[in-house]
Amino acid sequence: MLPLVGAAFGLALLFVVSAYAIARIDAIDGRRALLVGVALLAVGGALAVTVPAGPDAPAADGGAEATTNASERPAPAVERQAAEPLTAAASANATATTATVVSVASGDRLTYRTASGTSRTVRLAGVDAPGVGGAAPERFDGVVTGSRGRTCLADHGRQGLLSLRTGLVGESVTVAAVERGPTGLTAVLRADGRSINRRVVERGYARATDGRYADAERAARSATRGVWSCGVVTNDRPLRESNITGVRIAAVRPNPPGDDAASLTEEYVVVENAGRTTVDLSDWHLVDGDGHRYFFFDGRELRPGERVVLHVGAGRNREGHLYWGATTPVLDNDNETLRLVDGDTDRVVRFAY
Repeated sequence: MLPLVGAAFGLALLFVVSAYAIARIDAIDGRRALLVGVALLAVGGALAVTVPAGPDAPAADGGAEATTNASERPAPAVERQAAEPLTAAASANATATTATVVSVASGDRLTYRTASGTSRTVRLAGVDAPGVGGAAPERFDGVVTGSRGRTCLADHGRQGLLSLRTGLVGESVTVAAVERGPTGLTAVLRADGRSINRRVVERGYARATDGRYADAERAARSATRGVWSCGVVTNDRPLRESNITGVRIAAVRPNPPGDDAASLTEEYVVVENAGRTTVDLSDWHLVDGDGHRYFFFDGRELRPGERVVLHVGAGRNREGHLYWGATTPVLDNDNETLRLVDGDTDRVVRFAY
């Protein structure tokens, strides 16, 4: 552009000089010549302004060429910030971002730091884990209620926390999405290509709060892993010396998932022979906390190490499984004292939860 401007002004100056020379030679009025020169200067300036811009100049009206150049330039700082998880919107999914886990507060809450230095504390989306102090058993359908259930959940809450700390602190993760919900920020995280959210549910350290990980919860329930083992009360105490026969209540499941009245066959008591000799159970019966007596064992023997499951609901008896045929739930969900009574000797074996 500059060479063209110079040429235009040079041309105007040439006209001025020529006009001055003509005025001297032909005795033309010098003032007229001066006016001609000024006019020529104005024309030259106008020509300079209207000369088309060179190929390196940006288009003045922001046309296609300007758009193309802008797309080739690096994104401005504001755009780079928006590409990180959680935009300024109240709820947003974000482009996957790599981050480093810096701390873990519980089995479903942690803090990570992105490459840009941004730290963020989030809960795992679609997941609910008990804390180290336990949780309300009612949040985990099928878990024994009351203090026993809370204590059991606290134990698995500590295990879940330790698992995340051991496996994730200092490790790189991918933040697939961050969402803002009623309880704060939640995130979907991946490590080595696998969902961390799904993994904690699969291992039984948490329950699924939506359909994303419902299948993982079903698998953990079926295997009674983690928190789902809190639905079965087990007897891990050694045999008493007075328990000569070795017959005892080995486990109880008082609170099956869902409506107890609709899951009577999933409510059960497990009777075990922990002794060394076969026991004839024909005259044995079970007494619940309300004093009701139940007789199941006509002509049945229990060999050493053998177990029989007594289902509350109705069903067809088969090897290792007997059915009470009750039409309503029998076992309390929070606490109960059960007694196995030997009708021949009146010897009593108790189990409380």
